[in-house]
This record gives sequence, C-alpha cells and structure tokens, in this order.
Amino acid sequence: MPIISNLEFYVRAAIAIICVFLVCVTLHEFGHFYVAKKSGIAVPVFSIGFGPKLVKWNRGGTEYSIRLLPLGGFVQMAGEAPQETWFPIGQRVAYELDDELRIIRLGDPKDLKQGYVGTVRRVDLTNAMEMAIDTAQGVRTFQVKPYARVMLNKRSSIPLVERHEQMLGKPLWKRAAVILAGPVMNFLLAGVLFSIVNVCIGIATTTIGQVEPGTPAQAAGLRAGDQIVEVNHHSIHSWDDVASSIQSSYAADHGKLKPLELVVSRAGQPETVQVTPKVENGGAIIGIESAVTHNPLRAVPAGFVQMARDTVLTVQAYGQLISHHQFSALSGPVGIADVITQQAKVGFWNVVMIAGVLSLNLGLFNLIPIPALDGGRLLFMIIELVRGRKVDPQKEGFVHFVGFAILMLFAVAITYRDVTHLF
Repeated sequence: MPIISNLEFYVRAAIAIICVFLVCVTLHEFGHFYVAKKSGIAVPVFSIGFGPKLVKWNRGGTEYSIRLLPLGGFVQMAGEAPQETWFPIGQRVAYELDDELRIIRLGDPKDLKQGYVGTVRRVDLTNAMEMAIDTAQGVRTFQVKPYARVMLNKRSSIPLVERHEQMLGKPLWKRAAVILAGPVMNFLLAGVLFSIVNVCIGIATTTIGQVEPGTPAQAAGLRAGDQIVEVNHHSIHSWDDVASSIQSSYAADHGKLKPLELVVSRAGQPETVQVTPKVENGGAIIGIESAVTHNPLRAVPAGFVQMARDTVLTVQAYGQLISHHQFSALSGPVGIADVITQQAKVGFWNVVMIAGVLSLNLGLFNLIPIPALDGGRLLFMIIELVRGRKVDPQKEGFVHFVGFAILMLFAVAITYRDVTHLF
C-alpha cells in the first residue's frame, strides 16, 4: 500500500507540475497572440505544448495545435525576423508557380519534390515580395504571392505575408504592445490566482476573530469582534499592519515589553486598550487571531494588491541577487518542479498560490533587458526610439540568437545544479 500511496502522490505532483507550467507559459504566449491579432499581424502558429502535433486545426489564418509535451506553448508571428532569413543567398530552393508565374510554394528540394529547383540570388520578402532565382533558363525574378507557403517539412508549412501583416511592418507602439502583452498576461494571471485563493480560503481582516485564553489580549479586555483601528497612533488597514506594528514596536524598544495602545471599534464605538505583549519564539505576541472573510469585494482587490506587493519584493530580490552575486538562489525548471511537488504535499490551494508566484516571476523575468527575452526586444525598441530609425533586423536577430544560446547554457548549468541538489 505505501508504494501505491506514493505512486498516487507522484501522479498528482506530476499533474500539478504540468498544469502550472502549461497555464503560466501558454497564457504568456496567448498575450502576445491576442494583441498581435488585434494589431493586424499575421499569426501562422499557436501551439499548446511542444514536440509532435497530436491535434491541429486552422482558423482565421492560424494553425492551432496541441502537442505531445504539455509543458507550455509558443506563438509564431509573421515578420518577427525578416522573412528573407528563410532563404539565404546561394541556397538551393524548390518552388511552385501559379498560372500567373507567381511563387505559391517554397521549400527544400527534398520536401517539395514536384517543384522547380534553383539557387537563390536575390530575395526581398519584406517590401517587394519577390525572389531572383538562378534557374535552368538563367536568373529569373518571380513575384511571391501573398500567403505563399514555406514548407518547414513535408507536412508543415507557414505563410509568407506582405509588409502590412508583418511584425516589422507595424509602428513602434504596436510592436511594443505585442511584446509587453506576454508579461502583462502573467501579472494578470497572478492577480487572478491570488484572488481565487483569497475567496476560497478567506483573507484576514482587521477584526479580532479569537482571543487566546491566558494571553495579554485577554488580560487587557480585548474581545472577539473588536476591529483594530490604530496601534500606537498608527492607522491600521490590514492584519499585516497589526502584526508589523506589534513587532516594530518591540524591535524599536530593543526587546523591552512596553505597553501598546490600541484603538478598537467595539459595537461602533471607539475604545482605547493598553496591552503589553509577551515574547514567544523570539517575537512579540498579544494573543489574538484575525476574523476571516470570503467576500469577493474584499478578497479580489486583496489578490491584486498582493500581486503588486510581491512584484516590488521580487524586483528588490533581483537587485540583491545581482548586487550580492547570490546566483545560487536561482532555480531552473527542475528546482521549480521540486517546489511545486512540495506544495502539492500541503494541498491544492498551495499549488494554485505557487502557480501565481511562478506566473509573476515569469512575467518579471521576461522583462529583464537580456537579448532573446521580451525585455531584450523592448530594449531594441527603445534604441530605435532614441535613434529615430530601426536597428538592422539581421543584426538584431543575431544578437537575440547569441542571447538565446547563452540563456540555454545558463539554464543547463542551473538544471544540473538543481538535479545534483535533489539527488
């Protein structure tokens, strides 16, 4: 039975890991997808998962697919990089023509066996939509029909679109909106998940729910139902304010147990209560617990307040990590999966909460101005805004490629460290 019990737990943990990664990454990509579509950018591919396709369907010029490895997803937008990069000068290419001698299909000769074959001599798939190909009859220039298909392999293809449907052909603000949409979706997801947890398990209020017997609170006459309004003349807006005020007073007095002055609302009337904390587990307590509310009107805003507060704390943590070189605190996919597994032991709502935390961190991490990340792309847009003209797309693409390679090496190193720590 222990084996079966452990097996059931690890199956639940695996499902939790897949769901967390799938939701956080796919919704990030959906943010890019949605704003790109609204901006008039062609989106050839939107995939849930990676690897071989299990199911696919086409709608509105986009191929949607569900793939074998359900650990995220990706979106492919037309013209993120120049379409010319598919066809380097000197490359052998197979092509098919329509009745007007326009190219309607392109690809590797092994994937397009029925097509003509030639060598690329000149290509412009951003503005003119034409290619010069060295054929058996000499070098000929062909127009490329909008939505001509580029064969990725024998069964998969993507369209070539005109400039007005390409990412590169859109004004700066629209391109920036598309890039920002992914992280913004992560922040919204975090706020929603925190709010759902708050509604379901409740949030602490400034009203006392229980007074522990034999504690300073009971001796001072505090009662369940009292709403704490002030502590030592400082206004109270949340239960965290209550706890921090008690601890701050204790710390400020260098551990001396001085009375606290609490103003509470009792039956609608203000009452002033003097209570002297006691020390327990190295901190000051007075012996009260908060009343909990499930009211969505309070729980939902509190979820988004938590998201904003955690965002600030995470940015501060990133700053400390860089300034103090605390890179050992970083975790890769394996380390994150281990955290999700540990939370799965505690309960479902802990997994939902960690999904919110991961979504928030994913959004922030992508905004770091590193090539290949969303922040790196935004950095190039800021440079474009300052210069008044675009950076050469080929050069930018190369920088992103190098950045991606470095990130992959970094991810491999962190994953290796996480695995060695686990085993």
